[in-house]
Amino acid sequence: MTTYIDQNTKYWQQGVYDAPNTESYVFRTYGRILKHDFNLDGSGRENLLDFGCGSGGNTKFYHDKGFDVYGVDLSPIDITRCKDRMKKVSHHFKVVAPQPNEADIFFEGVTFQLVTALQSLYYYNDHDLEVRLGSLYNQMDPGGIIFATMMHKSCWYYDMSEPSEGGLRHVKLCRKNDEGREGLLTSEHFINFVNDEDHLKYIFKFFTPVHIGYYDGCWRTDEGSEKHLTFFGLKS
Repeated sequence: MTTYIDQNTKYWQQGVYDAPNTESYVFRTYGRILKHDFNLDGSGRENLLDFGCGSGGNTKFYHDKGFDVYGVDLSPIDITRCKDRMKKVSHHFKVVAPQPNEADIFFEGVTFQLVTALQSLYYYNDHDLEVRLGSLYNQMDPGGIIFATMMHKSCWYYDMSEPSEGGLRHVKLCRKNDEGREGLLTSEHFINFVNDEDHLKYIFKFFTPVHIGYYDGCWRTDEGSEKHLTFFGLKS
């Protein structure tokens, strides 16, 4: 029997979304929040973990700013891309198991002042998401910062989904722009949507909330909103 995590792994291990660019919500929050509010600008070679780093576009931005970056992902294709893009720290990237464990330690003897989890956590069901956040919490320094995003239920993906189990919805994408995409053999996966700010705070209850916001975009009128909520939290 195929589980939700098997299907999500199958979807992301295709490695068809190679994005070497930095997303706007990354460089905007760098200057306006990480640097301004937390004095985290990379000048201190702070350890940064990018959970679900994908092909490394965002990670390389932080690397170029001076952070000592580490990245994990479940896609061997994407981790290879990260290693190629950041050759001097290629040993800081690894493939991790899809199933979370609270005892996970991704890099032995390394703890992190900053953890980013951008468009990656909402592929877990409620239980596994709590386990994963616990494992990230345990790998952070006291006073460390987490910057994470969750997909809001107003995102157009929601309209292409149906209820599943454990807080998930089964998303069945059928976009014309995906037709014929090289390497894309399946577009079905599962997403854990967030309802509102209170729901977001509950999910990240391990952390003291500092800033909550959102970003959105509509790049194709036939798709609609891409609203995500953002969470900056403190490990007490």
